[in-house]
Amino acid sequence: MADKGFESSIPLAIITGGTTGIGGATARELSKRGYDLLLVGLSDPNQLEDELNGNPTKVRFLSADLSQPESSALHIINTAVEIFGRIDLLVNCAGVIGHKPVSDVVESDWDTIFAVNFKAAFFLAQQAHPHLVATGGNIINISSTNAVRPAKQNQLYDSMKAALNNLTQGLALEFRDSGVRVNAVMPGGTRTDLTRSWLKDYLGRTPTEQDLEIPSVAEPEQIATVVAALASKDMAWVNGVTLATDGGFGLS
Repeated sequence: MADKGFESSIPLAIITGGTTGIGGATARELSKRGYDLLLVGLSDPNQLEDELNGNPTKVRFLSADLSQPESSALHIINTAVEIFGRIDLLVNCAGVIGHKPVSDVVESDWDTIFAVNFKAAFFLAQQAHPHLVATGGNIINISSTNAVRPAKQNQLYDSMKAALNNLTQGLALEFRDSGVRVNAVMPGGTRTDLTRSWLKDYLGRTPTEQDLEIPSVAEPEQIATVVAALASKDMAWVNGVTLATDGGFGLS
């Protein structure tokens, strides 16, 4: 049953990868817009739970390992319902990178990225669906422009984002008649720790701030506002889209 300290009329958003990067920025944006939050991650290094809790919404952090996607999804959804009593939005933001030459890729690389970047999103959607039906809620998957414009030595990550786009549209079709929307946001380069990690592999050195200070690199907050807008009831007729969110820099 829901925690008696929570108002069941307040919408609840679950955000995986919800403590840093785009997920953390989305948490801050949704908090400002009146959502309670369940932040899911391996850790909460910036104490985002403490920062946002009661400001004015209620926030809880849940540690979960999405490399075990089915059991983790069940635990996450059950925890959300037990604490908050409802689910209105699921943001699948958690992800890992896989920047390697084709010759260096081993099966375990595929297993990890498939579990975290793809299977977790599926099982979370599966488990959240009946609760989203009850609230008229929706799902937003954080994909990437790499899904449609792959990079060298990035086949694992790019392939999983392309698969996530297809899953987004498939789930939108499956869930349409139950009133649950499913969309994907596709950021381009964004100033996050994940991007810095990718750049370290790509450049062969630790990236500098100058490496990130180019017009085509977004701030996480710019992506977060798109996620929040897409989640709103004003976008009720937007369903099954994979929305490039890169400032138009993918056009050239």
